[in-house]
Amino acid sequence: MSSVLTIRGGVPLTGRVTVRGAKNLVPKAMVAALLGNEPSVLRNVPEIKDVEVVTSLLQLHGVTVEKDPITGDLTLDPTNAKTASHTAIDAHAGDSRIPILLCGPLIHAIGEAFIPDLGGCKIGDRPIDYHLNVLRQFGAVVEKRPGGIHISAPGGLKGAKISLPYPSVGATEQVLLSATRAEGITELSGAATEPEIVDLIAVLQKMGAIISVQTDRTIRIEGVPDLGGYNHRALSDRNESASWASAALVTRGDIFVEGATQRDMMTFLNTYRKVGGGMDIGDDGIRFYHKGGKLNPLVLETDVHPGFMTDWQQPLIVALTQAEGVSIVHETVYENRFGFTDALIRMGANIQVHRECLGSVPCRFGQRNFLHSAVISGPAQLTGTDIDVPDLRGGFSHLIAALAASGTSRVTGIDIINRGYERFTEKLAGLGADFDITSAE
Repeated sequence: MSSVLTIRGGVPLTGRVTVRGAKNLVPKAMVAALLGNEPSVLRNVPEIKDVEVVTSLLQLHGVTVEKDPITGDLTLDPTNAKTASHTAIDAHAGDSRIPILLCGPLIHAIGEAFIPDLGGCKIGDRPIDYHLNVLRQFGAVVEKRPGGIHISAPGGLKGAKISLPYPSVGATEQVLLSATRAEGITELSGAATEPEIVDLIAVLQKMGAIISVQTDRTIRIEGVPDLGGYNHRALSDRNESASWASAALVTRGDIFVEGATQRDMMTFLNTYRKVGGGMDIGDDGIRFYHKGGKLNPLVLETDVHPGFMTDWQQPLIVALTQAEGVSIVHETVYENRFGFTDALIRMGANIQVHRECLGSVPCRFGQRNFLHSAVISGPAQLTGTDIDVPDLRGGFSHLIAALAASGTSRVTGIDIINRGYERFTEKLAGLGADFDITSAE
């Protein structure tokens, strides 16, 4: 059974939404609890699908996960960690890519790990080679078996000198989760330094890990034999905050995002201001609004932190369809992130995608035949249409396009959006959106 969202567009979104813990941190902090020899407490946990998936995977491996019915805080007790059946892991993982990050902690806890063949959003290859190469450098034995990969380390994981060819967030997380209890010192160069990575390091340090971050993307981890638990409040989800900011622009609305933090969104806020968006920055959140005039076109390139995040790009492109003039967006992080523009074009947007690097610096996708640059001409009158959600951020982008369009849109595949946007239909209703949800066989 799937849900269909019928949206009647043209209504400005106004009001208040609350954004809680980051999707890109909370599941990883939950996995980190496996490294401890006592319970951990994680606060500011959002109700999203990825949290459900990790809860199931941890419970399969003997971790007790208790949720406070009032606050939603999670208490995770790994003291009875055990091996889980391969079929159960496969069934509970679904299309999530989280299982790959359980490998290091599981090897430390029970000596082995199994990961099923992985899914994830349709935005590029997102190969797990980085992860497997990292684990091999720690001394793990990686074996392909029917339905997935078995990983073990008979002599335990050993510290290593690791250099990433690209500052991959997932591979950096893999190193952190594997190195904290590995024997010896690990030095990681070419690391990702996103705020969610820094918050994960804070979690691990609370558990007793010894980790230092250098200014040149080098992270040094001194392995320790044992870790304790942690008590941690997850940082807010800057990606969801930016999505609601773009929704305010696209629908000519006014949204206060409680939990949005200036420190983690500075690059986005600069760009938002250049487009012509209004904002009032407070201690408890940020008000984003359309100032009533014309929106300005932009030339924009995505990049790893501290650059403009790839997850901010798709909702902002919808706003750029309403800007007066020609905007150019060069995607350098994922090679296939412009598939979502097909639906926008059907709605009336003027968007062309190109294989060339339409940016200041040629990127790693430039000579590989990927459609990774977009030219957006506006303003365009958007008209409602039928849409099937392709991925998490693209799906939210389709929603806000439908909310801004004239006429009615039918949106299917919305369950993907639940992976990273907590109670998004409730939030839309609270902002005055005009929609219905029905079930489709």
